[in-house]
Amino acid sequence: MVALPFPDAKMGSLVSVQEVYEPEFTFPSKKQMIIDTRTPAGGPNSFTTAGSSTSSSTPTTATSTESDQWEEDLCQVSEQPAIRRCPFVKEFQEAQAHHPILASTGCTKNICQAGRAVHTDEPRVGENRTLELVGKEAEGFLRELHQEGFFDNDEAFVSRLDSVLTEIRSGARDGVVRESDKRGAVGGNWYQTPAELEFGIRRSWRNARKCIMRSHSDELKLCDLRSIVSSAEMASELVRNMCEAFNNGNVLPTVFVFPPRQIDSRGPMIWNHQMLEFAGYEMDDGTILGDPNSTGLTKAIIDLGWTPPSPRSRWDLLPLVIMADGDVPAMIEIPPELSRLVEIHHPRYSAEFEKLDLKWVTVPALTRLGFDIGGVQYTAAPFVGWFMDAEIGVRDLADTFRYNALPDIAQALGLIDTTIEGIEGLDDLPDYERLSVLSRSQQELTYAVHWSYQQAKVSMSDTLTASTKWCRYDDDFKAKNGYRLPADPYWLAPPQGSIVPVWHRGGAPNYQPKPLICRHVQDPLKAWERQKVNLATDAKLFHYVDIQTPDRPLLPGKSSSSYCVVSPPQNHDESHGELPTGRTTLGTVFISQSQTTPAEPPTCLDRQPSSSLSVAVFFCSAGTFAEKVAVKLTDRLKDLAQGSMNLSMCPAIQPLDQLQASKIPPGSIVLLVVSSTGQGEVPANGSRFIAMCDREAGKRLTSPQRSFRYAIYGNGDSRYAATYNGAAHIVGQRLRQIGGLTLAGGLHQGDTAVASTALQALNSWWTKLRPAIQDLASDSPKLRRANSDNDFGKGPKIRTLDCMTEAISWHQERSKRLCTDYHDARIANVNPSYRENHRGTYSVTLDIGARPYKDIGCIQVLPINSPAKVRRALRALGVSGSALLHVDLPGTNEPLNSAFLTEYVDLESPFANLDWLQSLGTNSINDDKFTILPCLDVLELMHSSGHLPADNTLTTTILLALPPLHPRTYSIASSLSYPTTPLPKTTSHKPSNQLTILTKPLPTGRFSHTFLSTSMPSAPLRYRLLPSPPAEKLLTMPSTTPLIIIATGAGFAPVQCYLQRRIAAHASQNPDPNKTNKQSISLFLGIKPADISLFSPILNEAAATPDLLSQLCIVPSNTDGVRVYDRLLEEGTREKMHDIIVGKRGWVFVCTGIDAAKGTRTSFETLLDGCEGGVEEMEREGRWVEEVY
Repeated sequence: MVALPFPDAKMGSLVSVQEVYEPEFTFPSKKQMIIDTRTPAGGPNSFTTAGSSTSSSTPTTATSTESDQWEEDLCQVSEQPAIRRCPFVKEFQEAQAHHPILASTGCTKNICQAGRAVHTDEPRVGENRTLELVGKEAEGFLRELHQEGFFDNDEAFVSRLDSVLTEIRSGARDGVVRESDKRGAVGGNWYQTPAELEFGIRRSWRNARKCIMRSHSDELKLCDLRSIVSSAEMASELVRNMCEAFNNGNVLPTVFVFPPRQIDSRGPMIWNHQMLEFAGYEMDDGTILGDPNSTGLTKAIIDLGWTPPSPRSRWDLLPLVIMADGDVPAMIEIPPELSRLVEIHHPRYSAEFEKLDLKWVTVPALTRLGFDIGGVQYTAAPFVGWFMDAEIGVRDLADTFRYNALPDIAQALGLIDTTIEGIEGLDDLPDYERLSVLSRSQQELTYAVHWSYQQAKVSMSDTLTASTKWCRYDDDFKAKNGYRLPADPYWLAPPQGSIVPVWHRGGAPNYQPKPLICRHVQDPLKAWERQKVNLATDAKLFHYVDIQTPDRPLLPGKSSSSYCVVSPPQNHDESHGELPTGRTTLGTVFISQSQTTPAEPPTCLDRQPSSSLSVAVFFCSAGTFAEKVAVKLTDRLKDLAQGSMNLSMCPAIQPLDQLQASKIPPGSIVLLVVSSTGQGEVPANGSRFIAMCDREAGKRLTSPQRSFRYAIYGNGDSRYAATYNGAAHIVGQRLRQIGGLTLAGGLHQGDTAVASTALQALNSWWTKLRPAIQDLASDSPKLRRANSDNDFGKGPKIRTLDCMTEAISWHQERSKRLCTDYHDARIANVNPSYRENHRGTYSVTLDIGARPYKDIGCIQVLPINSPAKVRRALRALGVSGSALLHVDLPGTNEPLNSAFLTEYVDLESPFANLDWLQSLGTNSINDDKFTILPCLDVLELMHSSGHLPADNTLTTTILLALPPLHPRTYSIASSLSYPTTPLPKTTSHKPSNQLTILTKPLPTGRFSHTFLSTSMPSAPLRYRLLPSPPAEKLLTMPSTTPLIIIATGAGFAPVQCYLQRRIAAHASQNPDPNKTNKQSISLFLGIKPADISLFSPILNEAAATPDLLSQLCIVPSNTDGVRVYDRLLEEGTREKMHDIIVGKRGWVFVCTGIDAAKGTRTSFETLLDGCEGGVEEMEREGRWVEEVY
């Protein structure tokens, strides 16, 4: 039981809210959500529960007037015996309990507006609200965050709530509330962290009762633009980030959030209804050229100063017009990346549609909708997604009050028989026949739209898929929560009628929870007319913004992070409510560390007969294609099972999240159909399975490994090469981690660009899958013995051709790089000498020969296998090192076995594929441990037991099954210009350059542990040099500009390189003090105590160099929680740093881990409090350099 403080409308007392928290996060009933407006007996700071007082004061509910009436009506209904049995009453009560604060839907007890497209009393943004209401909505939003596991515990939630309420009170002031037209205390805003805001926009989309695409709400990305306060900058930032979200047609659903509205202001607004909108010109004869929906907007933009193209057409895109709060409008043309149109063609009526000249914009980007989140009103928050084909084919191009294309289509397709007497056109047909012609025209237009968008490689959903997904999403939600999501049937009912599943659902509960998406209370054109009256006659009426704008962070592309922040607002602590683990894959909701372990659902595999081979089919998709393939696959498997006594099928397909990662029976077969979403990410109905696999992977060293078979059909589109079947690859990797062995090559990469139907996709996979399953089913008892603690039996022949092909392809790519990019090096020195218990950093010096390198760059080290280990592997395999491996690799053709084992494979890692074991025909090997042992140990065990026959073909298969050797990347920690101790001369007597790296020892590190611990002096390795774009900016800094450096741990590497560079530069200068190359560096270093002695020499030398180090602050690791960036704000230091940045225009270089980088940024924002721009301004000027490792 938690009681929370809250201010009531009187501003003088506190109220108490009773809330019940159960382990499953059950919600209180309506009667438990009572607000007691009396001051608690213990004083204003005491907590009481509603119902604990005996006073007769009447409590009031924390909901709106309409929701009060709704509850009253429900209570009256439930008290009538004849109606109490109605199943919907309980559902309404559940919805009310989950959402105690509801917005109006425009309906009342006596009047229903279900037949209206827009209800007269729907919620709006852009108006003042009472302090009490803002506080209640903030509390309701934070409670919803808490229920979703956003806060670690109740105490964190209470602390955050108290902070928010304080912020709301401090920003409140006297004003007029539009709803009542009375003056009173108007609630202020509160700052929502990016994580809170992202949750809010996603939940707003889920609550959007007029949208059928809400099953994708957890994929929604946030582009945080709240620091942009001018019209011109709003326009340029929106266009730039919109180009990124469009993603060349593979649209990333995104909301671009500008600053929220303040008290008594309209907030930022966008004139256009959509970002991509056609002009509508009123012609002299009264007709409209273009989109009739845009005539008023077109006239206003022309009046503002826009010159339409000449000649005008019906497909002219309007420029974007944006008004920041208190600023004049800014106008920007749509760039070519967004202005291209999709021409509508029809594969069966090519010539006919060519003459019609129909086209449309690529994406819908709604710009006049706002977001109402926790009492904060975001009046400008454009929202981009993708079209559903019916939006264009049934409405935009077909509506009589829009482009009215259906009569022309009917005429072009010959659907009107004008040879009949009296029939000259569509209007002459009898109504029943006219309806038939219009329906056929609409059908062909919608088909043509979808086909055209597919050809243009632009994301689009079809009506049937969208409807099916919505029904499943809503059903799943009801099964989990006991009530349905809000839905407005007027908007959700498809134009195709009963063909589409959602048509049969009837009226779902039409309520409106918050947070929500809604319109602005003002029309932006009228708001501008009112604002223009107050401008001086010579004032500039608008800004014209060029598309070419300064560089800024854009929306992330393929990234684990689902939101970007452009210059986060100052003076706010963003740590409130942020997860300690950050964000997982796209499509996942923020959950706290304690909530990250997912509950494992039951799976049908556990219920199959133990005497037969169990087969289960799972799908993972944001759409319906993968499910269709899975259904057809199940049908074929059932037919296959009927002819086999050893094969048993799970009765139904299931989403991937229903598969228990920890309980897949040994010997079973798991078949998966996996589609990708976003940037090659795993869809939402597979994210929990990925989390379960990650948990299981951590148990590999402590628990026996299961061995089951799996095969994946990857449903991808090769036209998006960078993300092609990304999700399928991720799922396959996780299955291998938990003990899965591949079947039929493992991953079959389907391509919707080639196989557009589920049947086509399945046929290509089935030709490989069927014989592989039949082989296993014919000898399933032996298979189970081979994968249990018993001895191996003679297993079936395994088809490894696809795995070999994939391995050959990978090694061919590696061969190219080894020949062109990599060079030879050797270990020259390791400081301190390697020892097992060392807890600090190692400084490793490499002899790279005569090859030069650039300062402050990066190096990739390939820790090749030592000659001794290569000899062990050759001996175990029974092959000669001088023999050729019969695989064609570019640059080397057929490499020697010894070269392949040295540079191509990692002998220290486990086998990724153990299919070759099944081909040995042995019966005395237990392979459970082979999934965790280094592959070299496996080979030696097999050799010592006599199970590796001298078979060249099998040897090649084993060699290609060895895990590939991956390089490790490090920052260069030395400067080529810095004098060093000469290395011993090599036999070639050529000069040698030294390159130093810093590496932190990890228990399983391939280079920092395995390579260094076993390498002799002068051990060889391969390397290649890479640039380091962020840190390299320091090389362009003026030599006399002061510099502040904050570094932690291995982040000292580029700092050491820079110090050596400056020391060398000073040594090369003329002794004349007037010509000395001066630079003042303030260095803040956070390191482990064990590293102080390692870094002391260069720090002492830098301190002894005149005019180089002005301040040195070392913060060793400590248990007091003191961080290196905390020192920036200490008295005396803060003033110095402020003077360096503001007064002397100094630079800042940050080279730390992620958390330390965030803390450093926060400290500098605090340090620069009151300075215009802050860190954001420094980034724009190039004076803030950040490299995060």
